[in-house]
Amino acid sequence: MRKCILGILLLILTLFLATGCEVEEGILQQFAGERFGLIMETDPYTYERSLETRLINYIRKRFDLQVINPKLLMDDGQYTSRMVEDFCRDELGLDLLLTIKLTDIIVNEPKPNLEIRPHRVAVEVSASCSLTLIYTLRDLSTDQILYFGQSNGSSKATNKVKASEGGVHFDFKEFDPYELIEDAMFDALRNSELL
Repeated sequence: MRKCILGILLLILTLFLATGCEVEEGILQQFAGERFGLIMETDPYTYERSLETRLINYIRKRFDLQVINPKLLMDDGQYTSRMVEDFCRDELGLDLLLTIKLTDIIVNEPKPNLEIRPHRVAVEVSASCSLTLIYTLRDLSTDQILYFGQSNGSSKATNKVKASEGGVHFDFKEFDPYELIEDAMFDALRNSELL
């Protein structure tokens, strides 16, 4: 009798967990095994190529996708988004094109903050970045937008000096605007429906 009750409880628990624990797939996971192009557009920053490369590597490692940066394969010069789409479809044989645009990039200069307490003094200098990530996933064969959306991301870097009865502690790292933008981009990506 005891085994029967234990078996029924285990069955109920299994059914409860199986129905209530569905993990929602992100957009990119839905296209596992596919090949698609990825292009990035940024505001006036010169980090576009580096950010594209980091993003493509991140997506390749995380998902079973073949990602190509079509702009690297096209002739240098000015090209329109229509030319990129045609190149991806006609020359590369891709069906999907993911366009990611980073806008409203704000890199705040380092700001100091002084904290004085009994037996302790701390100085913090923080720099931060915020941005908006806008994405569009287009089906090149039908010229339809499958998904689009936007999300916000932010990042922060802090240097600290603390002095107390235990001594003086330093935590210094050079502020790099590129790293702040990259971290904010990945934060926005995690906040989006792409992952």
